[in-house]
Parts: sequence; C-alpha cells; structure tokens
Amino acid sequence: MSLDILKTRIKENNISGVFLLCGPEEYTKDHYANLLRKKVDASPLPEFNHIYFNASSSKISELEDSAYSLPYMWENKLIEITDLESAKITESDIEDYLRVFSDIPDYLTILAVLRADEHTEEARKSKNKGGLSGFVSAVKDNGLVVEFETEKADKLITWINRHFNAKGIKCDNNVPREIINVCGNDMYILQSEILKLTEVFSGKPLTVSDVRKYCCANSSSKYYDIATALNRRDIVTAKRILDDLDLSREEIPMAVGFLAKNYSEMLMIKSGIDSGRGYDVISKDLKIASWKITKIASSLGAVDLKMLSFAISQLSELDMKLKAYRGNPRRILELAFYRICTYGRKA
Repeated sequence: MSLDILKTRIKENNISGVFLLCGPEEYTKDHYANLLRKKVDASPLPEFNHIYFNASSSKISELEDSAYSLPYMWENKLIEITDLESAKITESDIEDYLRVFSDIPDYLTILAVLRADEHTEEARKSKNKGGLSGFVSAVKDNGLVVEFETEKADKLITWINRHFNAKGIKCDNNVPREIINVCGNDMYILQSEILKLTEVFSGKPLTVSDVRKYCCANSSSKYYDIATALNRRDIVTAKRILDDLDLSREEIPMAVGFLAKNYSEMLMIKSGIDSGRGYDVISKDLKIASWKITKIASSLGAVDLKMLSFAISQLSELDMKLKAYRGNPRRILELAFYRICTYGRKA
C-alpha cells in the first residue's frame, strides 16, 4: 500500500514531505529514489536545490536551517539524508528529527534510502527510542516509509517480458523463467543479462539454450550471501547457503576463492567508506559497478576493517590447508566459518 501511495504522489507531483525507502530489493528502490531526485535535478541549478545531509557527521540544526531555506529558481527542493547506518542517533536526536519532520514546507522533499535491510529488520522489531529504529518511527509518524521486498518470480517474468517487448525481442515462453533460474532474482543482475541477450538476438526467437549459452550462472552471488551472513555472525544461514550449493570435494577450493574475492572487495570498499569517499568515487577507483558498491556496502553494517582482514587471513590459511588435507574439506571450511563468526568475542 505504501508503494501505491508513493507512485500516486510522484505521478501527481505531490512530493513534499519525508520519504524513507528501505528493504532488500535495490533496483526498484533506486528507481523510485531517482524519480524523486529528478523532480529537483531537472532545475536550472540542481546543486542549489539537491542538498545532502550526512546524518553521521552533520548537526540536525544544519538540516533544519536547510529545510527552511527556499529553493533557488525552482518550485521544489530536496534534502537527501545519507550515512544513516553508521550514525549514532540518540533519543535527543530523534526529538530534533521529529520537530523538523512535523513541519515540512510545501516546497521540500526529505529523502532517506537505507541499504542495509538487516538494519531495517532490526529497526522494525526494536523498541528503542533512539538509533535507527527511532529514526524509522519518526518518519512513520510524519511521512512515508516504503519497504521494497524481493520480487516474486511471476512479477519478474512479467518485468523481463516487458523489457524484451520494448526492444522488439522475441523469445520462447519458458525463457524468462530460465533466466531467473540461471541468474537469480537480483534485478540489477537480471537487467545486465537481459541486455546481453538483446545483443545476441538475431531475429530468431531466443530459446532456453541461448540463456544457458550466454547468461552467467549466479552461483557467485551465493558466496556474497555467505559473507554477508558471516558479517552478521549468522552461522546458521551461512551453513544453509553452503548446503544449497551442494559442492563436491573438488569445488570447495573454488568456493574459498570466491569467498576470499568477496571479502577483499568488502575490505577495499570499507576502507574507502572509512576514509570519507563517496560510493561514486569508490566505484571509479576500484573499477567496480556502482550498484555493486552499494550492495556490498549495505552488507557491512558494524563490521570493521580488522574483522574483514581476519576473515581474509582465515580463508588464506584454509586455501593452504586444502592443498595438503586428505580429510573432509567441508568440515574445515565450516570451522573457518565459526572462527570468522566468533572473531573478537571473549571466551
């Protein structure tokens, strides 16, 4: 229902107020965030009307001052609140946010986009008046919170067909479902695979064989999911995902390599964030797609550089052990999971 309200308000250009976009589906979340941004970025001087407020390092008094500063040569102004996940929000801060949110001028949109859906889940359950849970409650009391869930297969099939139809691409009826089976349900990844298939389309309807020939199996995303679970110290989920992969003895070293790659990317991205660089800058420096930077950053939560470095060291040791180990490699992989999950905890 909240998404329907958001769609209607964007269509009617009724965008004054506070909007919080959250949940695990990044593609649609970014789509609607960009629609809100475009209302202001279309102005002659968008740099004066699209203001960024860093919740971690700026004072709320600055947000309040900016809120009551009129837009420049335009009817709308947007303040985008960033870095909420790492901000230390006190109960006093929540009172200040409530004061600002309860009296929004007609020309103003305040937008916050949360990437860490595990924080959103925590905030939804928490009874604390401060922290992220308090911020979410403050928006709910005075604005609109829209949670974007992962799309179900039937909706993704319709979405894939719509993309193909828009480009005049014909395909067999079972092709969209096969794309999901092979590539997963991440809409950013699906978008890139759809583009790949449109480029090889020669006029003859695409088939399941084409999907299997040209699309990349998204098993690597499962290793990202394992690393994300380990970052949350969720050994149960990490082991369940590992079970789903059903790896042979020969595939265990490959899994270690994928995990080490994911952790190396996490370490580099975390270093960039800690040094104050924005996602776009990190993306250019590391030559990693911006959507992937955003996704990885959302999985880091409260993880620090030491824990990421420890995980890489454990995987490096594991790689060396596997070369000489004659027992069950799955067991020493799980042992590495336990060590990563318990890092920094006192016995």
